[in-house]
Amino acid sequence: MPRTEVNGVQLHYHAQGSGTPIVFLHPACIGSRVFTYLHNDLSRDFRTIRFDFRGHGQSGTAPAKVTIPLLVEDTCRLMDALDVPNAYLISYSVASMVALEALLTHPNRFRGAALMSGMAEAEGWRTRTKLKMGGFAGRVGARDFLVFPQLWSNSDNIYTYRRLRGETLHGDIGKWREYMESAMAYSAVSRLPYIDQPVLLLCGERDAESLRHARTLQQGLRNDSTAFLPGRKHTLPTYGGDEAGALIRGWLYALEGREPEAEGLSEDQAADPPLADAGRYMPDPDFPADTDLPSARR
Repeated sequence: MPRTEVNGVQLHYHAQGSGTPIVFLHPACIGSRVFTYLHNDLSRDFRTIRFDFRGHGQSGTAPAKVTIPLLVEDTCRLMDALDVPNAYLISYSVASMVALEALLTHPNRFRGAALMSGMAEAEGWRTRTKLKMGGFAGRVGARDFLVFPQLWSNSDNIYTYRRLRGETLHGDIGKWREYMESAMAYSAVSRLPYIDQPVLLLCGERDAESLRHARTLQQGLRNDSTAFLPGRKHTLPTYGGDEAGALIRGWLYALEGREPEAEGLSEDQAADPPLADAGRYMPDPDFPADTDLPSARR
């Protein structure tokens, strides 16, 4: 169980594979194990690093208040410890705020980011209600009330649920609350035009709130692509892992000018690498759920 001390706290991490580095960023409460499928998939072609933020999963805790900028700093210091000069980021849900802050404040360290069900601020009543309820549960110590909905919705079977629960309950509920409160107060909307790095937006067809967040991101970002995953909801790392992995791989191939034929992909994947030509596209969230729409298009 590898750990390293970063900014006065022990961070638990897993690194595997070789090549271009990718660092995963997880939302509050649930730890980095939520990225297991993507981590294992992408490590075939890239160096993948998932780690638990301070106060989450198997990482330690510290007195310093958790904020979005502090999590960015922890990420940079972990990369230093692992001798990673720069990397791409893959974030999930509110962790996209950490990814955006990293792109803005450390442009030389972060080459781009894939935001899964991402947002630039906690807009929308559903998002704000979830964060407010999470903050309240954190203050009163209602650990099970806080984690059960996330664990259950991100588990595709009972084994996954048990593994996620076992790791999550090691965390510090006070740090979860601080993460959520920082997310409530954070906004990158006005600074999105200053992000030059490429950004991939991954959204589930059935996740209306994330589709609205994506529109905000599209309006501000200068170098973005959007992929729309039919039939999927918010929980893309678990239930959309295969599709998301293929899209991220194709996006990175296109950015780096790599030839998929040389990377051990199937004949169909090599002939049509996902998202190599994907551009700005976002369906209307009011479309009926069974509308037949493409996963990515210009």
